[in-house]
Parts: sequence; C-alpha cells; structure tokens
Amino acid sequence: MKKLIYFIILYLLTTTLFAQGNGNPTINCVVFDTNTSKIPENIIKTVSVDHLDHVWFATGDCFFGGKLVEYFDNEFRVYDSTNCSMDDRFVTTIFIDINNTKWIGTRFHGIYKFDGSKWVNYVPQNSPLPGVHVVSINQDRDGTLWFVTEKELTSFDGVNWKVYKSSDIHLAFDELYEVAVDNQNNKWIASNKGFAKFDGATWSIFQKENSKLPSNQVNSVYCDKSGILWVVYWSGLIKIEKENWTIYTSENSGLPEFNDYKIFIDANGTKWIGTSLGIVRHENDKWASFTPQNSCVRSFFINKIVSDSKNNKWVASNDGLLMIK
Repeated sequence: MKKLIYFIILYLLTTTLFAQGNGNPTINCVVFDTNTSKIPENIIKTVSVDHLDHVWFATGDCFFGGKLVEYFDNEFRVYDSTNCSMDDRFVTTIFIDINNTKWIGTRFHGIYKFDGSKWVNYVPQNSPLPGVHVVSINQDRDGTLWFVTEKELTSFDGVNWKVYKSSDIHLAFDELYEVAVDNQNNKWIASNKGFAKFDGATWSIFQKENSKLPSNQVNSVYCDKSGILWVVYWSGLIKIEKENWTIYTSENSGLPEFNDYKIFIDANGTKWIGTSLGIVRHENDKWASFTPQNSCVRSFFINKIVSDSKNNKWVASNDGLLMIK
C-alpha cells in the first residue's frame, strides 16, 4: 500500500510540478545504455571521474549487485574476479585520491585500493577497519583518507589508522552516511541524528535541538570550493555560509517534495541536484527541472552527479550513464 501511494505521488508530481519551470530549459545529453553502447548494465549506482578523465562507475541493483567499470575513449573495461582480485559485486562508493589512486568501497568486502596496476583489499581481518560495509570515502588536505562504515568513522594516513565511534564524536547516532572535507580541512559527517564537524581537535554537533536544522535525519553533506556547506535532509537542502543558514524546500525552490537530494556544484558554480524525480538545476537564481518527460534524461532516479576536467557532467541513473555537455 505504501509503495502504491508513493508511485501515485510520483506520477502526480511528474505531471504537474515538473511541467512547470522557468521558460523552456534544455540540456544536451549523451546517453550510454545497453541499446546504444557496450555498457554492461543500465542501472548505475555511483560514478566518479579520475585525473585523466576516465569515468569509473558501478552498476547493478541491491539484490544481485553489478560490476565495476572504467570508461575512456569509447571503451568500457569491466573489473571483477575474472581479471583482478576484486571479489564484491556490491560497490557502494568510488573515490579518486590526490595521486589518482582509486578507492572502492563495497558492501561485503571493505575497501579495495587500485593504483593502476596493483589491488589491495582492506577488511577487518587484515586492518583496523571496523566494518566491511563502506558507504563513503574522502580525503583531507593533509592526504589522510576518511572512511565511513555505517557506525564508525575511520582515518588512515597511509600508515596509521584511527577509529571514531559514537562516544568519540559525542553524537548518539545509529547510522553514519557520509564524510565531506571543506577548504579549511574540517571534516563534516552526516548521520541519522544530525551532523557533526571535526576540526582535528574538537567535535561540534548540529541537531534540531541546538541549531536551525529542521530534521535530524541528515542524509549527506557537501562542501563547495568557496567554503559553503550544503546539508541534505529528507525533502530539504540547507546552504550554510558562515553563520547564515538558507533552507530550500519544495515551497521556496524548484526542488520536488518527498525526496532525498544528491547535490553537485560544477566549475561554473551551477548546482545540479539528483532526485527520484529527475535532475534539478539551480543557475543564476533560476530553477529548472529535467525529467524523461521534458529532456534527454532517461530516468527519474538519479543516484549521483560529478564532472570531468571539461565540466561535462556525468550522471549515474537507473537507466544508463549520462554525459551532460
């Protein structure tokens, strides 16, 4: 019954809210799917771009998993147990570090590190990594890597590991979702009990009870190049610039209701927001929505957006990989 209600809401929103907009917004897409390319599968869970503009992405659903794929120069290369030591079909996140090394987070086998020739697997059995389900990876300005394993935050400087639990962060969370790093090297952590800031010595906690946060269910955090923090909570997006909070919802923006947003800001400062109702673009104070009904976007379900060195946007969706020029 709940699923039926959700899809009724989805239909109504896509036929009313997304029919509205600022003029006639357009985007140009190149679509990679199983009908138009040699891409192995259409469901793209996550995507990242390395320093050479090679696109790395993971395919598959939550039941059967998928493949890790590298795309460059019209070629798709699949990595699996047949050609490397990677033995997990459930890739959750892909991070490219400052040395162009790939760090692959998985559901059941911890982290895989790939430097272009050698694979290394980190799991609790051979490292201090506290769990096998890795949901987020980032790197700070000192080169230290940060891993989120649902209930712990772990740092790794290449030699030393340190694990931060709920008692260390002073945040009584049940789940952690993401770690981001700002231009002052502060670490920001999203959880189901608010979000936290770590300056290297002190933790600061932001919750509904002590801040302007409307909900403690914080699904992600994103730091842009100018130092602005973007916080995503269920059906809302917060822009935090120093002490100023601006809260965007469906009532005062082009964001759809009943959604979890995936924000990305490109080289021009344009905001691209993935939703389960297509892509929303915020540019020059104007909002535009792109769905299968009004654009080259093939799926309503957008899982991640990143860009390459030419500012092309690469979009992981439930119906193929898109490049927006």
